[in-house]
Amino acid sequence: MLLVGGNLMNQRIDWWHGALDSTGEHHGNLISRIGELNLNLGITDDWNLQINLIGGNRRMDFPSVPNIHHRNEDRGGIADTKLMLRYLVSNSDFGPGDRFFLGFGLSIPSDNTLSRNPFLLGRQGKEHTHFDMSEGVYRSLNEVQFFRRTESPFVVGGVVRLEVPFGQNQYGYLPGTQLTMAGMAYWQGKSVFGGMPYFLSAGQFRSKDYWNGEEAPNSGAIIIQAGGGLVWNVNESLITFSIQAPVVFKANMVGEDASVDSRANVWIASISLRKIFDVSALIPSIDDDELEEHEHEHEDEINQKMIRMER
Repeated sequence: MLLVGGNLMNQRIDWWHGALDSTGEHHGNLISRIGELNLNLGITDDWNLQINLIGGNRRMDFPSVPNIHHRNEDRGGIADTKLMLRYLVSNSDFGPGDRFFLGFGLSIPSDNTLSRNPFLLGRQGKEHTHFDMSEGVYRSLNEVQFFRRTESPFVVGGVVRLEVPFGQNQYGYLPGTQLTMAGMAYWQGKSVFGGMPYFLSAGQFRSKDYWNGEEAPNSGAIIIQAGGGLVWNVNESLITFSIQAPVVFKANMVGEDASVDSRANVWIASISLRKIFDVSALIPSIDDDELEEHEHEHEDEINQKMIRMER
């Protein structure tokens, strides 16, 4: 089986910080529109391989007078490519039970990354920027997924991912280790606007970044968000729409080597499409008759299992 999917995310960060110099207070919006194409191939009953290609555009809207710190600017192109191998530890096909997955992978950066230390440029009074599409480092990906189905109408579960950089990139930048956790609850049997509702809470925790061994002043973060969405089954495809709003945002959006007050709010909306294709005809080693019989008996359950693998 091959799951083909796409996701489009729109993220808006409204930020403000106090005066750094004679240019006074600064405020603006950082808007990211990120697309993701993913392919998930079922290798065996227990293993699947996922490939994610990520890219898009990030734009800074700065309504005040441009200065060395901020201005209207944008970056676009490919971000990172992620490879993830997942193993199905346990699975209950029918009735109450658990689904438990372990994943291991690699994040491959693109060349769309910062090539100069923005803090050093700022201290020298030179124009600089603090964002691009990729952070320019290879990372190990480690993942745990667990979902539980009970007699209640809710299917609950969570995903935990740990991303660890292998080392600094060619420009001397080393991003922090990042831990992301998400909890989800799907309300089975409930229909809102024709879709199944679900609720989620997500947390992101990141350690300090470094430029050439020097700690980056604006690095490290604790971000907690809550939200929800709907899932529609349309012509054997799954369409998902979700919105997330900030609950806790402890991150320095100043982006400069200075200690001033700052604040930011992060809003996220996303829509995704998933569809499963039978690729058995392309794999001669598979017994077509046996596979067809198995799919006939368990088609709906397999679809749900692969969608949750992706998440």
